[in-house]
Amino acid sequence: RLTLFHSPLRAEAQQRSSMIRMARQVIADDLVMPYYQPKIDLRTGRVLGYEALLRWTHPRLGVQLPGSIAAAFEHGELAVALTRRMLDAVLCDVGCWLEAGFDPGRVAINASAADFTQDGFAEEVLEHLVRFAVPPAHVEIEVTETVFMGRGTNAVARALAQFAQAGISIALDDFGTGYASLTHLKDYPVNVLKIDRSFVSNIAEDAGDAAIVDAVVKLGGSFGMEVVAEGVETEEQAQLLLGLGCVVGQGFLLGRPQPYSAILPPRAGM
Repeated sequence: RLTLFHSPLRAEAQQRSSMIRMARQVIADDLVMPYYQPKIDLRTGRVLGYEALLRWTHPRLGVQLPGSIAAAFEHGELAVALTRRMLDAVLCDVGCWLEAGFDPGRVAINASAADFTQDGFAEEVLEHLVRFAVPPAHVEIEVTETVFMGRGTNAVARALAQFAQAGISIALDDFGTGYASLTHLKDYPVNVLKIDRSFVSNIAEDAGDAAIVDAVVKLGGSFGMEVVAEGVETEEQAQLLLGLGCVVGQGFLLGRPQPYSAILPPRAGM
């Protein structure tokens, strides 16, 4: 065969190497810092819960987005280590909120396909809940359709069953953009369907996207699942979603991601 080398390949390889090196430093120095984006009842404006989003603190540049270490999420070892750091940080925050008398609702933590390949992943999460005194009802494990694909599906099924039995909610993220079969909604204990932002962003202009959102809302309802629309950025989108029967939204219109310290309400008299 003939293989051609292009100079951009070197730049891509160097960028990936830099991300991997940076991610290792983030893990080693415990620089992970969760930000929390609210999930809102579109009818009342009430906060129903939060999704924990990975951020990290650069010693000089401050808070960084996960895209700066994107290559690490495709690296099994690093992806697992980042999830562990997030799990510790998020459960610590939730435990402190509850101790302070603030109810954050359900807080979603993202888990990757690599996490489910680790022996005892579910047991470890449940042990962390006990350590941080966080009731399972306050936790949601958010996964994408990739966890259902390829080898290791038996391990995924066991872990999800353990989570469900313990009272932890399971959310399926980016629904409709991957290759998961509808049978997965029947075979796995999924409680929440999240409509991908790519469908929400054009819901007012694209009849096809509106039809997809309508179908997902009806599908979720038929399975008794909560349906959450991601990427809600305009009032028009919020109203169209309500008209289609989707009552829970997440996006910049409803609330931007914030650190723990910005969410805890002040004590009375302070």
